[in-house]
Amino acid sequence: MKATETMTSCGIVVDHIMDQIAHKELNIGDKLPPERTLSAQLNVSRATVREAVKVLNYMGFVDSTQGSGNYVTDTYDRTVANIMQVMYLRGDVDFQSFTIFRQMLELQSFDLALEAATPEQTAEMKKVVDLLDICTDDDLIFSLDNRFHTLLAEASHNPLIIINFHALSRVIDEYMSDTYYGTVTKKNGFNQLQAYHHTIIDALIAKEKEKGRKAIIDHFSWIH
Repeated sequence: MKATETMTSCGIVVDHIMDQIAHKELNIGDKLPPERTLSAQLNVSRATVREAVKVLNYMGFVDSTQGSGNYVTDTYDRTVANIMQVMYLRGDVDFQSFTIFRQMLELQSFDLALEAATPEQTAEMKKVVDLLDICTDDDLIFSLDNRFHTLLAEASHNPLIIINFHALSRVIDEYMSDTYYGTVTKKNGFNQLQAYHHTIIDALIAKEKEKGRKAIIDHFSWIH
């Protein structure tokens, strides 16, 4: 009974804080009220407030800094990544499912980026691809490859695409890096993959939609 009551009380605190965030009574970067204030305001124990903050931290709505306090954040991709992680560990989805989902995100990102990408974003994507041509260090190749695809997602300027892309990248990096990045090396035909990168950025700059979409599909077919 006590456990149920604690969980119910915790939910009251979580709902209260999320409602304040949703209605912009608390904004990104704002510090949460002290535990004692929330405890008195909501008629719950300070221990319950601490549990609620842990839940919000896990969900990506709050960041906790020891000795400083709890602050509103917008790392919502953390919540999505946690869901994807559980699905992967349970065996509900496999590596191919993640790759297909990533392809869908990048196709939509490309379509939106044709109009929304800034000159700075396209210039950086071009620079990253050119660096990949001369890079020989596998770790740096992985980093640059990820930067290229991240830039494409961000160039969509669609928050939902960006959140899902970052969440997907988190899970791939943590649980499938050997499988995914094993394909992204100079030893495993990376030159072919790099050719797709060049086509994608060139098509983006020239606003050649079908050419860019085909390169993205070919890119992920090659990884499969």
